[in-house]
Amino acid sequence: MNFLETGLPFDLLLEGIVAMLLVATIGYCAMIDRRLRAMRSGQDGLRDLIRELSLATEQAADAIARLRDASNATGQKLSEQVTRGRGLADELAFMLEAGNDIANRLGNIDARRAPAGIVPNLKPAAGPRQANPAPSRETARAAQTQAQHPLLDLLKRAR
Repeated sequence: MNFLETGLPFDLLLEGIVAMLLVATIGYCAMIDRRLRAMRSGQDGLRDLIRELSLATEQAADAIARLRDASNATGQKLSEQVTRGRGLADELAFMLEAGNDIANRLGNIDARRAPAGIVPNLKPAAGPRQANPAPSRETARAAQTQAQHPLLDLLKRAR
């Protein structure tokens, strides 16, 4: 079968084949264009995601820096309070020791110089306290006055 026998000129047949190839090429280019657009939009979405991630990272770094500053400030305050507490504990221990020394001296003076019939008890009671019936107002005042005088005298002598 010869091309010339079909009655079509050879040039026209060749142009038809080229036209069909061009249509296939245009279709293929359109398909590639759609895929490239999808990839570009995906890249745009990826760029947006990267920007958001970068912003979140910067915010996290700022928050960490602020937390570090707050932690340092809190640690400094805590250290100052611990130092002050240790100083107060040392001072309290010194006061307690001085108080015990004074109580011991008062006990020694009391044993040597107490008036007859009055023996103040400077030691704490051992065991739980028991409720005593309430004394009358006059009896309580007299006992208080009587107990205060020897103690005041002992304190004056201890100085």
